[in-house]
Amino acid sequence: MNAPLSNTIEINGRSVSVEWTKAAARELTRRTQPLVVELELYFSCLVKKFVHFHETPPQRDTVAVSDKLAVFFRPVTSTACSFEVADRLGRQPEIEIDTPNVRKIAPKRVKLDFVRGVWQGNYWI
Repeated sequence: MNAPLSNTIEINGRSVSVEWTKAAARELTRRTQPLVVELELYFSCLVKKFVHFHETPPQRDTVAVSDKLAVFFRPVTSTACSFEVADRLGRQPEIEIDTPNVRKIAPKRVKLDFVRGVWQGNYWI
């Protein structure tokens, strides 16, 4: 496998290594606007990590990784912890967390790929 392409950005005052494969780089060059990658840290009944890919820029600040790629980190917490609510909505309702302690958290490494027509991603805290 070919070595991934990479860049280092800053989120919450910390260095974050963002890597993407050659397949992802090829797909990014086809884009007319940047792909926005949301790194969601979800505090609920359990702590979960999600990577969401947005085709259109969200109404929030992002960090440019390249001219075709931007990311943002979004810590959230659930407003409830009910199986009934989760079954109905697909997950618990959430609100963003913005506290001094959460503003110290940032991913250390992000890895992106494009496999069989689908964006894939993971990140490490």
